[in-house]
Amino acid sequence: MLLVVPLMVFMLNIMSSADAGLMTIGIYIPSDDEFSQVLREDIANNPGALQFVFYDDKDKAISDVERQQISEAWIIPEDFEKTVTDMAEKGRTKEKIEIVIRESGLTHMLGREVLCSRVYPLVARQIGIKYTAEAVYNNQPSETEYQHIVDTYDNYGINGNLFEMGYVDQPEGDENQVNYLMMPLRGILALWLLLCGVAASMYYIEDDKNSLFIWWKTKFPLLRDFLYYLVIILIPSIMVLIGLVYGGVFTKPLREIVALLAYDFAIICLASVLRLLIRGIKGLGIITPILIMSSAILAPVFIDLKEGRFLQKLFPTFHYLYCIHDEYFVKSLLIYGTILLIFWYLLNTLSQRFK
Repeated sequence: MLLVVPLMVFMLNIMSSADAGLMTIGIYIPSDDEFSQVLREDIANNPGALQFVFYDDKDKAISDVERQQISEAWIIPEDFEKTVTDMAEKGRTKEKIEIVIRESGLTHMLGREVLCSRVYPLVARQIGIKYTAEAVYNNQPSETEYQHIVDTYDNYGINGNLFEMGYVDQPEGDENQVNYLMMPLRGILALWLLLCGVAASMYYIEDDKNSLFIWWKTKFPLLRDFLYYLVIILIPSIMVLIGLVYGGVFTKPLREIVALLAYDFAIICLASVLRLLIRGIKGLGIITPILIMSSAILAPVFIDLKEGRFLQKLFPTFHYLYCIHDEYFVKSLLIYGTILLIFWYLLNTLSQRFK
């Protein structure tokens, strides 16, 4: 189980650093009009996380999609200038940009958004020019006046990005970008650590059956059990920290260590409660996939669901993934673990009395 972490992070790093990035998109731009040239230059100079391949043959681009050589193809109309102008003036157009895909998926939804973001500035430019011509020159500007409108619009550029994304606690000047493929890494490692906690309960049950604890008597059995789990969880926790660093999603040492220790505390308490409730390795084996899948769905591992917050708070992974950038959830994770600790103590006391 320990070897899973470096192997997984290593493979994700290889995939995320590949030339294709998230997906490879074929572009067919048949015309050389002004709008087609602007779109071509924008895509070529600012590819982002996607890889673009330009085609001179429309059928070849579609064929490569069918043969899975590229993820999808964008087919630009012959008269792209008219397409943009009609959208700006009428709000609709007969000649549309075609997106050719083999099968639908999340990456294709992202590709469509990227395409819209590249085409929209051209449409916005035409809308701005049309509005100014109507408002200032009663829609009858001379050639000189029209050129003045165009030059004014083009010269009124925005320096830098209009939007900037960051966490609320992100230090100023910290512009570290995380690759899309690495974003779920923290959640995956958190689920893996939860799995290790349940596995520790299985080991505990086996050692208890083998009478190990006869030789380890103490007046504080809860503390003994906690140390037992901590020994098992410690090395996986170190592997998680290494995975976060190597995966490029590590934030700050103090923040990461505090959050992980609180998560370990909650996992140990949860695993101990499950052990005392289920009392069998087979039962834990049955409940484990349910616990992991539920945590993967309700905690923001892959997607952040806004509905059912009360249900989400029943899972320690939810608190952990939020507490990295919100101190409130560090406290909620500690409260969550403390409640489970009290429940663990009560269950342990009852089990000792009925032995």
